[in-house]
Amino acid sequence: MDKLKLKLQEYYQHCQQQETRTKTGRKAAGRVAAPEMENDILLQFGLPTSKRFVQILHDFVSHSQVNDHLLDYVSKKLKEAARKYLLAPVVSDIDQLGQAREQKRSPYDLLPELGYPVNEYAIFLVGELLYRRNMPAADILDEMKKVQHADSWNDVLLLSKIIHYTTHELYAIVKQQDLRFVDEFVQYTRRQDTSKAPNKKATPATEGYTPNFRSVTKIEVEDIVFDEQDTPSLVGKLKTGSRFSNITVILEFTALTQVLMSAGELGAEVNSFIKKKLADTGRERPTVIDIRAEFGQQLILDNCYLEIYKPQHRHGQKWVEDKDNLFFVEKILSKKEFEKRSKEVEVKQKIQECLELIGSSYGSYQRLRRLGITDEEAKLRAGLQDELLFKLSTYLHKLKD
Repeated sequence: MDKLKLKLQEYYQHCQQQETRTKTGRKAAGRVAAPEMENDILLQFGLPTSKRFVQILHDFVSHSQVNDHLLDYVSKKLKEAARKYLLAPVVSDIDQLGQAREQKRSPYDLLPELGYPVNEYAIFLVGELLYRRNMPAADILDEMKKVQHADSWNDVLLLSKIIHYTTHELYAIVKQQDLRFVDEFVQYTRRQDTSKAPNKKATPATEGYTPNFRSVTKIEVEDIVFDEQDTPSLVGKLKTGSRFSNITVILEFTALTQVLMSAGELGAEVNSFIKKKLADTGRERPTVIDIRAEFGQQLILDNCYLEIYKPQHRHGQKWVEDKDNLFFVEKILSKKEFEKRSKEVEVKQKIQECLELIGSSYGSYQRLRRLGITDEEAKLRAGLQDELLFKLSTYLHKLKD
């Protein structure tokens, strides 16, 4: 039996032993050994430890018995995978990132093939920033190169677990390495941790900041993404005038249904598709639904208004908005509700302007009186000849003082 078959047989036996062991310290130690063995086997074929190649080994150990025929079969399958992988056209890293975003490839596949570890920060850069928030591929690649060069993957992970991380010495070190997305990563992991806690959700009120709300419409939805906890987000572009900007909107599932049902037949079709997709327990997580690929057209949300805000984080003594294009939905308004609210705001603004004008008229009245003009004439010139208007102007002037 050659060395490869011996290695495969050893790996098979190791995995079978893990299946039968109880949850002890020995089992935990064995789990660490399995990825190392997988890496050794795949390395013999010139393959990275990406998910699609590791899956070949996982399928191998799922068999109830091992024999020469099975060993030959898995060896042949690995050789075939290696031939296709190694003979494929050479693609630059930045092009691979762009293609991966279009194809919605798993970061667990992509990262090893680019030569980067499957680390939480790397997964955040690809899965969250590149795929979900539409950050430029060049920025993501540049960040990964910096972290790899400085070997700071574990440093960034450690920072995310420190409460007052900006005062820790590691923070100064990673900032000297010009890492751009560490703050976003820390805030992201904390939001994820909060969302996993039962009956607890991070909101502006619980965090202690006042959000800057804005109302938007005409969002062109390219993808709908469900994260590990099945929290949905809309990824696409926001039209403002003739310009488009990238936007990612996180919302509750009920809010997603409300938004989709306002988008006509296509919205209803997408909503039904999502329900079927989520019912599939074997689906990949996070789940990405490419709207154009599935339905042949973009989904445009222009029949409602989303009241959104950017999450904020504490920087020193101040609360500052996150720099990315990620927003949370506070409220959904129909066109009718939005127009009614807009009119109310406009009317209140006009009333305020009138009150300010009336209040300033009392100052004109006082100046005229100081010039020796009679009370009646001063009221007339200041536009306050009506007694009720004069009283109102007096009170408004006092409030201003």
